[in-house]
Formats: sequence, structure tokens, C-alpha cells
Amino acid sequence: MKRTLAAVSAAAIAGAMLLAAPAGAQMAEGVAAIVNDKVISTYDVRQRATLLLASSQIQPTAETQQRAAQQALRDLVDEELQLQEAAHYEINISDDQISNTLNQIAQQNNTNATDLQRQLAAAGINPNTLRNQIRADIAWRRLISGRYGTRVRISPLEVTETQARIAASATRAQYQISEIFLAAEGEREIAEAEANAQRLLQEMQRGAPFPLVARQFSAAPSAAAGGDLGWITAGELRPELQAIVDRLAPGQVSMPVRTPEGVYIVALRERREGRQVETQTRVILRQISAPSASRAQLERARARIENCERLDTAVGSVPGQEITDLGVSNESDLSDTVRQQIAGVNRGQASPITVAGDRVSMLVVCDRATSSEGVPSREEIENRLYEQELAMLSQRYLRDLRREATIITR
Repeated sequence: MKRTLAAVSAAAIAGAMLLAAPAGAQMAEGVAAIVNDKVISTYDVRQRATLLLASSQIQPTAETQQRAAQQALRDLVDEELQLQEAAHYEINISDDQISNTLNQIAQQNNTNATDLQRQLAAAGINPNTLRNQIRADIAWRRLISGRYGTRVRISPLEVTETQARIAASATRAQYQISEIFLAAEGEREIAEAEANAQRLLQEMQRGAPFPLVARQFSAAPSAAAGGDLGWITAGELRPELQAIVDRLAPGQVSMPVRTPEGVYIVALRERREGRQVETQTRVILRQISAPSASRAQLERARARIENCERLDTAVGSVPGQEITDLGVSNESDLSDTVRQQIAGVNRGQASPITVAGDRVSMLVVCDRATSSEGVPSREEIENRLYEQELAMLSQRYLRDLRREATIITR
């Protein structure tokens, strides 16, 4: 998905002043592109290019200005397509929503929105340049969420398999990685993306921080986090990247890597050897007991139990029933008798009834979850898979819009 500015340093903005258009120059600007009859001016492009360089802390030169202008034009064309599509679905973004996001960006940079806009204005950057970028980002995310959000389904089996695969591969080496991804299709675009990646690499060698460059130029979902992928286990990366990462030392950044979808730059921040992973299964149990004379009613109630949220309703008609919350336990810490009693009992279901003296009882498995040390939780894995699927759908959607649009560049 499209990135929004995440870091703007005062020093970088001051350096970018050389690239900003003089006051009043907007009226004299020409046409940079036409997107379905909507004009993007050369002033818009120069403003965005200045913002790109400032936010990624790339030193402004004639060469970097030209490259930033190319990137800015691509971004502005994409944003115009996104805004037009959002308008088709009557998605409108209020000024208050933009201001809220602007406040969040300012807080991330240890300042406030007023001072941030003052810095932009002092550098000759129209504050609307950033606000327009934010508007397109919010509108596109809302459109993608509304169109695909409820259609993306990550099955429990997929989460379980992913978690098991990560746990099984935890004995392999692990890498803490950051990435920059430049999307491209076809040989010509990939060659162009490779050249752009090489130039970004040169700027980072001159001191531009990897996270800031990733935030502004990467097309991967990780762009919002400065390209941070966290810890990745050997085998999780695509083969083209795995071969490169294996040869990197911590602190090194790769040369551009071609893939069928575009070009990557990867940075290895840290490496650690694999380790043996201990797996624990935790269960949340409740016990329901009743006098032996109520066994028949308890049997009927057992068939009605579907979850612990409505347990009182399910067993409320059983004479003399008592519900005891047994809390959370590691399954390995339970007695053999209890483990046998709940073996094969699904979440939300009750065990067979047992007899002890003049009382009968059963155990309800409110929840059962397997976790491994150092392995992401089910929720974390589900969120990661969801975001990956949503990002893929977003890229396909935007690609289709480009193909169907009338785009004229000057």
C-alpha cells in the first residue's frame, strides 16, 4: 500500500530548500501528467520530490532531484488513481481526519503539527503537499478495507500450520532483516527499478538512513515500519533473497536483488543461531458438578454446551449444579486423570461425566492453545498473514487501475 511520510528532520528540510519552488511559482508551472483528464502540475511534482528527499534525508543534488522527481510523479499518478477510485465509491476524507494523522506523524518526530507545518513552509514546501498525500493514503486504505477486508479469511488451520512451521524451523539460523521493495512488471520496468535501487543504495552509503528511505520508497507492507521485517527464520524468505542474506554479515546491506515482481534491497541487522524450542499447551478449564441424582439433567446439559460464555444458561436447569473456574494451566502440569478426561475434547465442549461419591462432574475446555517459546502467537501470525494478503490485493487493484486509465506524461 502507499506510504505516508513518517519522519521529517528539520536539518533535512533545510537542506531541501534548494529544490523548492519560489513563492508564487505555482501559477507558472506546466503540466507533468494527465490522469483521466485530471492534471498533475510540474509544481506538484517538484513539491513532492522535495518532500521525498527531506523525509528520507537524501542529500539534495541535481541528480537526486531528478530521481526524486521521477518517483514523485509515479506516486502522484498512483494517488490520483486511488482518489478517483475512492470518489467513485463516495469515500470522502474530512480535514479533521487528515489533521489527526498529521498530529500522529508530528508526535513520531517529537514535535507538533503546527511546528511540523512551519518547518515545511520555511523550506518552501506547501503544507498541502503532505496533507494531499495523507488524504490519498487514508482514502485508499478505507477503500481496500471496505472492498476486501471482510473477504480476506485466514483459516485457523493456516495459522496452525504457519505456527508449526515456524516452531519446527526455529532450530535453524534466524535473521533480523529490513527490506526495501520496488515493484515492477516486465523486463523494462524491472531494469528501471534495479537502476533506481542502485541509486538508493548509493544514497544510503552516503548516510541516508535505511528506515527513512524504506518509508518513502518501498512498496512493501513493511514500509510503514521502516522496512523492518523482524526476525525471520531461514527458509521463510524467498530463495533469491535467502541466498543473499546467507552471505551478509550483520550491519551489511545487499546489492539490488531481482525477482519476478520487482527489486529488493535487504539489510541484515543481526543473526542468531537456531535453538531448541519448548512447546506448551495451555488450557482454561471449568468444572461443573451436581448431585448424583441430577446426572440425567447434567447429561442433557452437556449436549447443549457450545462455549464458556453461555455456560450458566446451558446448565442453569440442572438441580444443585455448581460451576468452578479452574483457571489457566499448562496441560503438562495437570494430573494424569484430568489429562485423560479432557483428551480429545474440543474447545468449548465438555468432557464425559465422571462419578465421585455422591457427586457427578464434567470438565469444560474453555480454551486450548499451543505456544512455543520465541514463536509468534496465533494472533500475531493471523495479523501478519492478513496484512500480506491485503497488501497483495491492493497492489493488484492499483495495477488494474493503471492498465484501465488514460495516463499521459509530459
